Amino acid sequence: MRPLRKHRVALIALAVYHFAFFFPTLFMHRIVSPNDVFYNFDPWSTVRSVEVQNSLLNDPPTSYFTLMSLLKHDWRAFHWNPYVASGIPGFGSSASAVLSPFILLPTLALPLGWVYTGIIFLKLNVAFWFTYLWLREERLGKGAAAVGAILFAASGAIAVRWLWQTTNAAALYPALLWIVRRKRTPFWVIALIAIAYALAGFPASMAYGAWLAVIYAFVRPRWKPIATASIAAALALLIAAPSLVPFVQFVRRSGYLESRSNAALEHAFPIRHFASFVSPDRLGNPAYHNWNGDRTFGILNNYVESTVYLGLIAIPLAIIAIANRRARSRWFWLAVAAVALACMFGVRPVMHVVGALPGFKYSPLTRLQIVLPLATAYLSAAGCALLARRWRLLVPSALAIIVAGDLAVFAGRFYPYLEPAIATPPSTPLIAFLQSQPKPFRIAPFFITLWPNTSELYQLEDVRSHFSSEAKYRRLLSRIDPTSFTNNSTVIGFNSLKFDFADPLASLLGVRYYVEKRDIDIIKWTTFRNTVLAGKPTTILPGTLLQQSIRIDGGPFYAIELPISIEQEIGPNPRIVVTLRRGNTVLYGRAFTPSDINVMNKMYVPVRPFTRAGDTLTLRVESIGIRGEIVIYGRVTVPVIFDRELPDARVFRNAGELPRFWSVSRLRKMTEDDFLRTKNMDFSQEAMVTDGAAVGLQGDVKLLSYAEDQQKIEVDGPTFLASSEKLTPELRVTIDGREAKPLEINMLFAGVRVPAGKHEVIYSRRIGRGWWWVAAIAVIASVALSVIDLKFIPSEARDLRRRS
Repeated sequence: MRPLRKHRVALIALAVYHFAFFFPTLFMHRIVSPNDVFYNFDPWSTVRSVEVQNSLLNDPPTSYFTLMSLLKHDWRAFHWNPYVASGIPGFGSSASAVLSPFILLPTLALPLGWVYTGIIFLKLNVAFWFTYLWLREERLGKGAAAVGAILFAASGAIAVRWLWQTTNAAALYPALLWIVRRKRTPFWVIALIAIAYALAGFPASMAYGAWLAVIYAFVRPRWKPIATASIAAALALLIAAPSLVPFVQFVRRSGYLESRSNAALEHAFPIRHFASFVSPDRLGNPAYHNWNGDRTFGILNNYVESTVYLGLIAIPLAIIAIANRRARSRWFWLAVAAVALACMFGVRPVMHVVGALPGFKYSPLTRLQIVLPLATAYLSAAGCALLARRWRLLVPSALAIIVAGDLAVFAGRFYPYLEPAIATPPSTPLIAFLQSQPKPFRIAPFFITLWPNTSELYQLEDVRSHFSSEAKYRRLLSRIDPTSFTNNSTVIGFNSLKFDFADPLASLLGVRYYVEKRDIDIIKWTTFRNTVLAGKPTTILPGTLLQQSIRIDGGPFYAIELPISIEQEIGPNPRIVVTLRRGNTVLYGRAFTPSDINVMNKMYVPVRPFTRAGDTLTLRVESIGIRGEIVIYGRVTVPVIFDRELPDARVFRNAGELPRFWSVSRLRKMTEDDFLRTKNMDFSQEAMVTDGAAVGLQGDVKLLSYAEDQQKIEVDGPTFLASSEKLTPELRVTIDGREAKPLEINMLFAGVRVPAGKHEVIYSRRIGRGWWWVAAIAVIASVALSVIDLKFIPSEARDLRRRS
């Protein structure tokens, strides 16, 4: 019982906070989860009506939870994630931030619906205990350290960000300071903390803590611990290099840095926002649906970015700390608080100096609100230590209970608590249909249907994205839909009113299905406007078999339209069976049910990509139990046709879809700007390159196997194999086991020349190529230094006892 009595104030603070914050989990069978935001979007909103508790918490479910699902269920996406933006580096890249222990451990250990509860529990407790240990090293007393620890771990600015990558690093700030203040810390402990910090995944928050630790180390230097920590940090960076390098490479390709080059100097809070230190909900609270905000905040005008609340008694305790002469670092932490406040509230000279530091430039300096609780923790602990000199147990215990209760209620008012049945978004008819289709293919939903990145949850390949896309890729999509992306947004989305369905880029990307809400009629009218009827109405009876020869000429011809009206259904399972043949080869076949037909009173048969100009096809229409009238046929001159209507969406097919890998006979040299202006390229025959050109033959291409990180293709050469797989540093192409250098085609994608004969071509992905052996050496060095360090600890302890 001695350890419990020794740290009883810390345990009291944690117990009070856990009881208050997790009360709905402990006693009401509800878990912390913002996943009810899925029901703001189609198709989930059509399956179940749910009142969303806090719509502000949109990003963690729709772009972070989805990555956790890949971490838990699809480890082939470690190297390459094909489900977002036509492919991006997989969750093994630190850009995903799921390899941080705060995310990795709860995801692997808990059911997916419980993962948010596990993340908050872990971040809260790790931040608390490391703050407690650090403040104990500062000689502020156990009770005062407990008060400071709960003030940091649960402060408002930290708590509202628990489900964001920011706190993957922020929760370890006290660990860095603990290492700095200790006379000796085991090497293996420093290495583990450094690796966890390197994998946090949010560069700005990582920079904040690193700079603060470095400056603090040199304020009261201990050179041996500094040297040890530096070696451990360097080895940790090398161990994490296979994850960090693809992150850096992708950030450079994304173009986001250029658009945020002045972010540090562009945003600041007005002076009146100081009132939020004592009144956290003065602008409203999105959880209570009364958020009013402040328009002058710009992009900061939301509850997460604007929260600065530190707790009711944090400020009085910090003021009292000035009088505590035993708190030797109080002036340093007062200076830290002053600098953070100056940056947050727009003191330009200070902002210019701090904003010039590496790591600070691309993020608003108002986010130093996550550093302010660290200074507050030290100063509040110092103030508590001064008050507790006479009542060493009573004062810290009372203050710890007040602080823990206050901050737990604050966080509990912000976070949603859901029934477990709602916490995991369900599958829907649309999702089930898309999952059932032969792969590979990509989808392009419109408006808020299947919000970008939610496709990761169901392993569907979406051409849109949230946060993750290359600058070149966004330029490509802006040609198809000029409204798809704006600089003040992180989401790529499509508006069917602006979308150019005739642009061959959609076919180049391998889009097979367009998805639209059932009550929107934009896409169907695009097809209707671009259809030319060539036949007359014909009566069709049960058992009737109609046959028509169709010649494909050089004009635009993407699909066959068959207008039909049903007058009578006879017998069980009535249907119209449509087949399209070239000679004895069946190119397309489908049995249309009355429910399929009645949506549009039309049936569509795709002609591309099965045929070429000059082909003669045979269309067969057989009636089974249906009497009505049909027109054979209409010619669709735009590559989009109606496919089916489901209870939660309408699905349209891209009749011009190209396979993932295909052969081209021409390479056309042009600049990227010329390429974006050229809309008449036939990507099934030619590809664009910026350097060199060639003319060859089109060979047969057969996809042998397809997985997230590897594709095997059988190719008859000589030919040029084109693809809609991106050319990135992660890609390696081999022909019959020998590495081949891929060529960048169509601005962004990979192609390769294949010599004469039949060959097996393999496209494979691996993040951090060339860095895994470096990481392995760093692991060996870290283990060796840890073993050596452990051997010195007993001898040092004996020497200390001998000297004493």
